[in-house]
Amino acid sequence: MLKIEQKGPKEWSIVSQQSEPINVRLMPSSVTNKYHIVAGYIERVAEYHGEAFSEWFIKLLQACEDETKKAEVVMNNIENIQTFSNTFLESLNIDYSQFVDETKAKKNSILFMPDEISEIIKLSCSLKIYSIISNNEKLALGKNLHKQVYNKFAANLIETEIVSKIFDVIKTKTFRYNLTDKFMWDYIKTIQCKDIGIHIIEIFNFIMNNIIILCEEDKNPITYFVGVIDESVKWFLRSVYKGTIVYDDSISTEDIHGIHVNNLITYSFNDTLGKLKAIAIETIYEKLEQESVLAVDNSDQALVDFENRLKSIKHISPLCQSLIFPILSKMTKISYVHFKTISAEHSAVLSFYTNRLFQKVFKSDFKNLFSLLDYYPMTAPSINTTYKIKSIHDYIKSSNNIKNFYGFNTKKLPHKALCHFVGRVSRINFCHLITGHKLSGIPLSKVEGDMINLYTHFFAGQLDSKIDEMTTLMNADF
Repeated sequence: MLKIEQKGPKEWSIVSQQSEPINVRLMPSSVTNKYHIVAGYIERVAEYHGEAFSEWFIKLLQACEDETKKAEVVMNNIENIQTFSNTFLESLNIDYSQFVDETKAKKNSILFMPDEISEIIKLSCSLKIYSIISNNEKLALGKNLHKQVYNKFAANLIETEIVSKIFDVIKTKTFRYNLTDKFMWDYIKTIQCKDIGIHIIEIFNFIMNNIIILCEEDKNPITYFVGVIDESVKWFLRSVYKGTIVYDDSISTEDIHGIHVNNLITYSFNDTLGKLKAIAIETIYEKLEQESVLAVDNSDQALVDFENRLKSIKHISPLCQSLIFPILSKMTKISYVHFKTISAEHSAVLSFYTNRLFQKVFKSDFKNLFSLLDYYPMTAPSINTTYKIKSIHDYIKSSNNIKNFYGFNTKKLPHKALCHFVGRVSRINFCHLITGHKLSGIPLSKVEGDMINLYTHFFAGQLDSKIDEMTTLMNADF
């Protein structure tokens, strides 16, 4: 009976009745660190096939000792490796459908079907047998030859969507960390010139070249991949935190205050807005969780689509400038001028988050206007407008009932402001931040009515209690 016994950290011995023990020294790698998984599988295959496998396996290793024939020997035995491995796997009669719950899958879910999981396991197990050569210091092929052999083993995966699905899972999980550690990734990009896309490719190559070999035949490989992705990102972020951030407590007053600008206030504003954006992103993440049942350990294509959509936003909605920024300025005590400096991406997520607060406090009031806050403009909004509000009767009625514009009994200024607000919104191509669906048409008459009522009350100071409620909710999120 063929046995593979460990003699040291990288030393293994292949023992069989056909020959003297063959000593193997493995190269440093993730596979070497868990080679007991590989050794155990080869022993189970040998036990199932009996002497036929053991004899073939020993002859393969002996033939590979000839440097001039090694590559040819490996190429000629790829089919034998697959046959021995696949026959053993078939004998186990594993039901891979146990790893798939199709009832939870939605349109955007990354779902691996049972036959796809089976193909991943087949590749993994064939690579286990081949790893006695590929991880062997003495027998390993050169880089180019190894790539050719690997591609032959992986041919069934390359010809399907399996590889792209694995890549999408990696993108999804990594982008999830981009949501919660956005500022750290921005720091890494600036300091180390390494953005999140490069890290995704590195993890993908690591999984395909090292981790896939370690999948166990009776366990879900996708769950294993996700665990590896999580640990790799956490380790990477921890190493950057420890290795690149330098703490310096020798800050002088000249570093904080300039001549004309109070930099301490600016830093405070930026810090608050940064934290508020992180809260808004987390709110969006929860929304994605609610709307899409995740089929593969919380991985979902919708998250990848959202991240790509967020990066594509180039324009700030007029509703941010005329509604979100003034309200948030009142809530956070950050000056309106400072809000005007934030990016279009930042504005879009703050708009979505503020709408959640509006819905909790105002319930169904102004719902036509607030529904637009989940959208961002696909084209640049106009700067000026000649629009005149159509719901003049609603405007006059509201004005006559309230007769107050921040303590002044006037109608002229609010009228111009309302015309400007409505006019800028009326001619924009909107896209939904979460779904990516384009807004087919704005119910302008209803939106105009909501704007008239909302702004008239806002200018009169009659929404202060509502804004206080929103502030309480926001502070709770902090």
